[in-house]
Amino acid sequence: MQHRALAEHAVYGQPFQPFLYQPPMFFEIESRWFDLVGASIYHARLFGVMCTAVMQVLLFRLLIRLHGLRVALLSVLPVIFDGWLLYIERVSYIENALVILVVLGFLLYARALETPSLWRFFLAGLSLGAAASFKQTGAYVIVSVVFCWLIVRRNHRGHLVLLGGALLVIAAYVSLMVVKYDPPGNPWFIHQSLVQIRRVLGLQQSGGTLTSLSGVVHLLTQQYKYFLPSVVLGVAAIVLALRRTWQCYRARSWAPVRSNAVLYAWLLTGLVVFGVSSLKFPQYFVLILLPAYCYFWTELARWDLDRWWRTFWPIAAAIIGTMSFLLTVPAFNVNSLAAVQTYAAGRIPASAIVVTEETIGDLINQRWCTVENATACLGHATYAITWQTYLQSSFNEGDAAFRQLMQGATAVTSFSGDAGTATVWKLRISQ
Repeated sequence: MQHRALAEHAVYGQPFQPFLYQPPMFFEIESRWFDLVGASIYHARLFGVMCTAVMQVLLFRLLIRLHGLRVALLSVLPVIFDGWLLYIERVSYIENALVILVVLGFLLYARALETPSLWRFFLAGLSLGAAASFKQTGAYVIVSVVFCWLIVRRNHRGHLVLLGGALLVIAAYVSLMVVKYDPPGNPWFIHQSLVQIRRVLGLQQSGGTLTSLSGVVHLLTQQYKYFLPSVVLGVAAIVLALRRTWQCYRARSWAPVRSNAVLYAWLLTGLVVFGVSSLKFPQYFVLILLPAYCYFWTELARWDLDRWWRTFWPIAAAIIGTMSFLLTVPAFNVNSLAAVQTYAAGRIPASAIVVTEETIGDLINQRWCTVENATACLGHATYAITWQTYLQSSFNEGDAAFRQLMQGATAVTSFSGDAGTATVWKLRISQ
């Protein structure tokens, strides 16, 4: 949100266009929040925590409706205190607000399944359509409900009404955005939305995306090695779901998963949708891990185990998850992005033109162009700031103009942390 307008990155040599890669509702809401309490990282994180708290209340209600109070209590505790969720939900990401609509949609859907009526299914459809409109990735919940419908095989009219309600919300949103943001000759909304849809379908990648299983393993064992307990639980949930799937195949029936159909469908749909998507940001894992944890703990709570074990395991998981989160506090205190922001503010002339990544360009006051499209900076840029993580490198993503700019460049300083390494370069005057 720049100058009270939702604008794309102000890149040197590029014309203005609004930022519509993500639907604007979250940014509008957060802007109003900043107007109310002040704009700072602290206030943004407070907003993120508030969103998470609302989601957890709705999640608890969902688990109660699906499996009763006892199972819900044993299941929600390790979810609330999971190390990865504590780490990622402390920041004000759009997913923190999106997941409220996701869980609300499933809560209304579970209510409609329990006490069927066309009105209840319609309300659930409106919520699921709102989730898909709030962010494109939220559309996976509609696929989840269709999958669940295939499993439960009942209330067919209600499910059709639900899909109608979801499509009604999505159609209204798209129409509004086209009218507001797509003037003749500048289809900004359609173009940027198609880019996001291609990324979700795995048809287009950008720097830092996860494109292979080996990339996931490398990321988890390097940058996010503190969250081994979360990885173990997530893998255990997937193995349990696959075991149930095998039972369904052998029985030639969905009966083995029907008693936990909502969470099963939610988990497997997330795995398939995000498994083929070009994931770039770690907060996307929330949309997979949340149903994974819920499915695992609700299944475990229903096993024929000694009561002591059923109670001990969730409490132990909550304690271990909290400890894994606390390990990140000193590690991620070294913020290489904040360090390079401070350096650029004090040591790089305000009039300088910099070639860098979007991740860093948003943090500096100087005019800049991206490494992927550096032509506009030829003959003008005097500095470059490269960014390297376990998944991306400016030198791999830069175009021919960037490589030309970097010929003869001199490294000035470097800032390293668990998030990545930022290096400041002084470019040759003649390019």
